[in-house]
Amino acid sequence: MNKYAFLVFHRDYEGFLLRLRELGVVHVREQVSTKEVEELQALQAERMHLVALRKELRPYEVPAAESGQPVQLPTEVDGRALVSHIEEELEARRRLVERITALKAEADEVRPWGVFDEGTFTRLEEVGYTLDFYALPVSQFTESFRATHDVVPIEVVSGRQYFVLLRALDAKVPLPEAEAIRRPQRSVDRVEQELAEAQTALDQATDQLRASFPEWQAQLQAYDTDLENHLTFGTVRLQADRLADERLLLLEGFVPTDHAKAFEEELSKGGYYFKQVDFDPETERVPIQLKNNAFTKCFEFITGLFSLPNYQELDQTVLIAPFFMLFFGMCFGDAGYGLILFSVATFVRLKKRGGDNSIVGLIQWLGGGAFVVGLLMGGIFGIELPWAHNKDYLFNQDNLMTISVVIGLVQILLGKAVGAYKTGKQKGWKHSLAGYAWVLLLIAVGLIYALPMMQFTLPEPVTYILYGVAGLSVLVAFLYNSPGKNPFFNIGAGLWKSYETASGLLGDSLSYIRLFAIGLTGGILGSVFNQLAMSCLPASGSGASVGSYIVGWILALIILVFGHGINFGIAMIGAFVHPLRLTFVEYYKNSEFEGGGKPYTPFKRK
Repeated sequence: MNKYAFLVFHRDYEGFLLRLRELGVVHVREQVSTKEVEELQALQAERMHLVALRKELRPYEVPAAESGQPVQLPTEVDGRALVSHIEEELEARRRLVERITALKAEADEVRPWGVFDEGTFTRLEEVGYTLDFYALPVSQFTESFRATHDVVPIEVVSGRQYFVLLRALDAKVPLPEAEAIRRPQRSVDRVEQELAEAQTALDQATDQLRASFPEWQAQLQAYDTDLENHLTFGTVRLQADRLADERLLLLEGFVPTDHAKAFEEELSKGGYYFKQVDFDPETERVPIQLKNNAFTKCFEFITGLFSLPNYQELDQTVLIAPFFMLFFGMCFGDAGYGLILFSVATFVRLKKRGGDNSIVGLIQWLGGGAFVVGLLMGGIFGIELPWAHNKDYLFNQDNLMTISVVIGLVQILLGKAVGAYKTGKQKGWKHSLAGYAWVLLLIAVGLIYALPMMQFTLPEPVTYILYGVAGLSVLVAFLYNSPGKNPFFNIGAGLWKSYETASGLLGDSLSYIRLFAIGLTGGILGSVFNQLAMSCLPASGSGASVGSYIVGWILALIILVFGHGINFGIAMIGAFVHPLRLTFVEYYKNSEFEGGGKPYTPFKRK
């Protein structure tokens, strides 16, 4: 990154910012908070409002063909008017839903009384009579009850008898054993007619929302982008220092070195004053722009889950990617599941062309890696392949635990080498020698003692060379771990480092056993579901009927789909979470990763 300082006359400041936004390569150094600026907070609040509104519209989403034409809103006023219109449409639909709910409740209430003429109540009252409405359990609505009271049965619903009592207006005939019910205001046919009309209106409103969704979604996206551009511009405008009674403004920013020359030429054409200035990455937070190839770029998502490296560190994505893919495949432990994952990701990528496909690409790599590793481990859809238990096969299941630990040691030693390189880059090469010495010591000791255990005999000269490398590494690790300090201090520091390395190496390497355990568990579960499915089939030669075979195969397919679906879901979670832990805990700790990098976000119009 190159750092620049820009000195601008206050009258030219707005035009200068517009020019910077057109160039779109400057990451403006932020030094002023925008939390107290009401205008910017209002823009942020409006964007949050749009997020909520688009979420509310999501149930009405329908697939729409790409028009290819950018949608633009002329002014912010149009955007606010669109938001108000959409909210009115949604509110109208909500009122219809509430109305339908109330009408359904009313219909349920008046349905037992059937169809009647509401004017009957008025005509009865004119001649001095009225009707009371009651309900009573059917068992209590006996002949004696009907003979005692002048009642008329109407309908039986859910074991309750609904009836009416005809009485004079001045007469009081209490029925304490019956439940008095409020007199219905309307007949059920009128309520149901209104309910049908409301349901039709609701269906029309829903269809209208679905028909308008593609256009609204595009317009809301355009409005949100416009708000974001205003918010970004307003934020950048605040970052300048005001000098000479606010007549001059000093702005600072970073530009990638690759774009620096063209950037300087464009600003020189406009007559703007700028100067490249030095910066101290130890005290200043320099923006980070990762640069990776097509393969490792997919794994930048993994790197970003923890933290970006700071400006003085290496971008370790290229070192993390192959290990993460290998760990994922070992935890998946099944070639069939990996093939499914790869196929689904490939289908999505072919269907969704253009845009950022890094996540889909990541899933493709992980699925493809899981397929290859699953074949090497000898498992596909819970079925053990012939070589899985072949004792002469390197990756047989009896060797997987040892292989997992060896892979872990390789990554840990790589991490320690990266940590030594980082120390040398930050403090000087002398300070990195002890780190490299520990790596060489561990490799030499490992080869000297591990290879004979694997029935591999080293030539005698090679053994002497390894002893020499180990001895020289011990001298450097114990006598030159802190250049310029007292030798006794170095010896003490070396002893402490020995304890840290021994205890840490043991715990860290054993953590990698999880790769073997999780993959083995998934394979066993898949095998169990296969056995359960096959147990549903009639035994061959048992004389079972055709119907038994059909039912057996149906049950077997249900168990296979359901069981392997569960196993696939569990494997997905485990195969993603545990490699993350091994990367962010064991590897990052040994590589002395600091992180804290701030992503490079150039000031440009979206």
